[in-house]
Amino acid sequence: MVARAQLGVLGLDRSAIRRRVRAGSLHPLHDGRVYAVGLDPLSVFGRYLAAVMACGSGSILSYRSAAALWGLRPNSRWLDVTATRGKKKVPGIEVHSTRMLAPQDFTVHQAIPVTTVPRTLLDLSAVVRPHELAVAIDRTERLGLFDLTAVNDVLGRANGRRGARALRRAIAAYEPSTQKSELERRFKALIETTTDIPSPTFNAVVEGEQTTHEVDAFWPQQNLAVQLDGFEFHRTRRDREHDANSDADLELAGQRVMRLTWDDVALHGERTLRRLRLASA
Repeated sequence: MVARAQLGVLGLDRSAIRRRVRAGSLHPLHDGRVYAVGLDPLSVFGRYLAAVMACGSGSILSYRSAAALWGLRPNSRWLDVTATRGKKKVPGIEVHSTRMLAPQDFTVHQAIPVTTVPRTLLDLSAVVRPHELAVAIDRTERLGLFDLTAVNDVLGRANGRRGARALRRAIAAYEPSTQKSELERRFKALIETTTDIPSPTFNAVVEGEQTTHEVDAFWPQQNLAVQLDGFEFHRTRRDREHDANSDADLELAGQRVMRLTWDDVALHGERTLRRLRLASA
């Protein structure tokens, strides 16, 4: 990845750049502010780096894009970059201007300048639904990235910033996930007893038609999601209605959802394995 200004430093004028574009060795992005070198199409990380470079010095990946880079939620649509005030709009990029950008709010991850996880949660709280924010917080905790002191520091400097109230509420209501339970451990052990079922991604965040959902196991190539229904986690009518709405949203996005109970895993393991073989074939 190289910026247009960098090409000029290398001695390439507009004609030289155009020749390389026609030859396919340079691929212009964001109205020619940035060029991909010999790679077409770009990887997701490449798209994120190109967006940051296109916005100029001091710009960093943020909001939904930062959350995706950290692995907190999927993102197939947005290119979010935060820049200091006065930056011009860039085609194809959502440029966020801010005065609140202390050194402790940004870092480098996967070689891309990006907001830290606490700052990413603050930004995210302004643009996603409460349920999606709760999923992102839970994902942060599961990945070992949650730092309550750092989150409180960001909130302390927010000064009424949009999303701060939503994040405070979400943090106050958050309870560490109970899905890492005996049922989940038994399910993982069951999967490990066979070699003809591919290993899934556990505790995955999957995009539905309208929102994102955390599922206990996910086979992306087969579009198959498994949810483990321990009674202690799904005992009320409201819980069951939430599960039904979640399943419907995933199914409308093309995912297949299988719910497994304690008996399915602990008592009828062989039957469950046969069901998974058919579903993942």
